[in-house]
Amino acid sequence: MFYLVLGLVVAVAVGALLKQKQKSAGTGSGTGPDATAPAAGPEAGQAEPVLAAKPISSPIAVATATYSTAAPAAEGSQPYAFSSSEDKSKGGKASATLLRWCSRSHAIQVGDFVVQSPVTYWSNGPSSTEEPSCIDIALPVEFPEEGTNLPAEGAVSYKAMSPLQRGMYLTWLAGGRIQPPYHICYPTIWLYGLERRAIVDRLDLGLCISEAFCMLPLIRWEGMRDTFIRFITWMAVKIWLPEEELLALCRRLLTVPEELLGMLLGSYANSALPLPSAVAFTLMRTSARLREAALGPDAPQIAHSDTLLQQFTTVYRTVCSGGLILEKPKNNLTIAYSPTNPTLAGAQKDAGPVELPNFFEDLKVFQRLFTAWKDFVATLTPRQETAAEALEERPDFEAFIAGLRPEGSDDPLLSDLAALGDLMKLDRSEEKVHGRIRKDMVDMAQVEGYQILPDLGISGRDYRWEDKVLFLPLELGTALSPEYYTAAFLLEFLCSLTGARGQRVFQPLRQRLNDYFTLSTEDQVRLEAQRWLHLPAPYPPEFYGEFIQVWLQDEDRGILRDFLIDFLSLFPDAQARADTLRTAICAALSLPDTPPAPQGEEAPPAEGEPAPEAPPAEKKEEQLTPHERGDIILKILEPLFRRR
Repeated sequence: MFYLVLGLVVAVAVGALLKQKQKSAGTGSGTGPDATAPAAGPEAGQAEPVLAAKPISSPIAVATATYSTAAPAAEGSQPYAFSSSEDKSKGGKASATLLRWCSRSHAIQVGDFVVQSPVTYWSNGPSSTEEPSCIDIALPVEFPEEGTNLPAEGAVSYKAMSPLQRGMYLTWLAGGRIQPPYHICYPTIWLYGLERRAIVDRLDLGLCISEAFCMLPLIRWEGMRDTFIRFITWMAVKIWLPEEELLALCRRLLTVPEELLGMLLGSYANSALPLPSAVAFTLMRTSARLREAALGPDAPQIAHSDTLLQQFTTVYRTVCSGGLILEKPKNNLTIAYSPTNPTLAGAQKDAGPVELPNFFEDLKVFQRLFTAWKDFVATLTPRQETAAEALEERPDFEAFIAGLRPEGSDDPLLSDLAALGDLMKLDRSEEKVHGRIRKDMVDMAQVEGYQILPDLGISGRDYRWEDKVLFLPLELGTALSPEYYTAAFLLEFLCSLTGARGQRVFQPLRQRLNDYFTLSTEDQVRLEAQRWLHLPAPYPPEFYGEFIQVWLQDEDRGILRDFLIDFLSLFPDAQARADTLRTAICAALSLPDTPPAPQGEEAPPAEGEPAPEAPPAEKKEEQLTPHERGDIILKILEPLFRRR
């Protein structure tokens, strides 16, 4: 009996094992709940959807990449676009022409040319989805050289461009889109990609609105500028941009569409909450209709200023008894967006409409605000005799600026401290320009609406009258971040270390700073302008090392040395010049050419003494991300920029 029971147990176990093997091999009958059926293919006559390949993330990856067009996005990430393969049931192969999206944190390669952060579509061959903005990396490209006659005509798509036009477009994209485009077709075609991404893919809406907004200052064609503003306005309404971000957007414009202003007012209607002074100031400053209603057709346009906002706040709260209370209007207005992308004609239903309260139908509700605005503008007009007295001693800065730029020239406003000192009638008997004098120069330029580059406030640095300076308009903003100060100083130091003399060296240095620091579009414009100051490098590396050694201890200078060596590791011709660059860095920072040897283990504690606590675990150098290294350098160089 025992052997009979044992035989039954063995038979059951063997049967279970066989079923398990069949299940793992996919040979189950498919009728039971535990059976595993083969993956279902597309039905006859239908194409199977294929996820687009994930964009390549770095120049190093680009150099060794293969464009596997049917590859899905990496596990855990979202697809960037969709397309279709040929019908596999008929023996076809996956399409090699998927439409891919390349975002801000990725790059594409066209031949040997790498385009970082293009924010557009691309393909490897004619795209199976018609898209004018798509960069087909298989098409020929001719990059412009010095003296090349640039084409004056435009194109309707990247595919329709000539090889030289493609080279100009890719060069503009690779430069970070911080230079005014040469032809209207380039921002137009780039906008096509943003429209498809927002309207068809319905992805990256925040990215699309921020990138379009950054383009606004570069657009010199009024019709094209209006198109970008319409796109930004519709996007802001579509995603209901928060009040803080909406105010930040409005600060950059002299006139704001009423749809955006309606968004600002909407949350205060019927809330019994007074309209904040910042919203009221933005409303009166940027609404052409309200300005004219308050002051007539010749009402002055006023740029945003925190100082003016403070002055307006006092007047506004007095006249409006603490703030204007709004009621929700009876009627609404409808906002819709018609894409300019010719391939999205059938997608207009996705681009609107959206309804907003129409606050501008009856302007009587703003009467007290009009009174406050009149009183505020009156305070901005000085008495005639006061203005005349001020002009007697005021330097003729306007004529000074006009003399720096020949008529019709697009060159930056380049001068030196000596010329600025002569304009201000300063004593130039001493060789160096002292800190108080430099501060007066910066303040005077800001009053006139300009910002001086480079930074004239670095602690311990010697400034001389012959030092070159640039003047940039203040619409680029004056609240500079620590990231910008650090990046600007490092760029100047790196130009000196590498002996930079041209754009071939300068551009990789500037672009690689983005790996370590968070820099705005305005920061990029400032850094790009520094090539006029630092090419060729005016000072040797030791010049910078002298005041660095004053502020930084050996340990911090060692970290800075390792950072600079790592930064230049991907520099063009770095392998051939690695030893020379390392020697130059160490000599400038007055450090040994090799890092110090690691210290040995500490001696054990004496008998009866408690053992020291173990220090917290820290990341090793090779485990740090580039931005983490950048944060460390920010803290180390902070003493240089402390007096601000």
